[in-house]
Amino acid sequence: MRTAIFVYQPTLISISTCEHDLELCGMSTATVPLSGDRKTLPFAPGVYKIDSCHDLEVTGVTGDTSLFDVVSSKKGNDPTPPARAASSLAPLDAAALKAFLSTPDAKQVVNP
Repeated sequence: MRTAIFVYQPTLISISTCEHDLELCGMSTATVPLSGDRKTLPFAPGVYKIDSCHDLEVTGVTGDTSLFDVVSSKKGNDPTPPARAASSLAPLDAAALKAFLSTPDAKQVVNP
């Protein structure tokens, strides 16, 4: 799975996974290690991704779902950015975004 998180306003987001050794990669931020269970992190506006073998649970701590969007895709497919990402995250370079979402650099997806 490749999960993309599009954050529009600063917020706290909780990520739950059963996997270990995952990484949260930001388009313009440092990589953050993730491990099993739940981790709550502050997010600045921007685009983030997590490559995993299983589904993740991504929820807002405040309950305000208008502050971010979560898009997941299966192996070999890149997440499709939501329509509001281009206007809300200006300037968002479409080619750079595609390259970021296409490049696996967190957890390699393996065939079960």
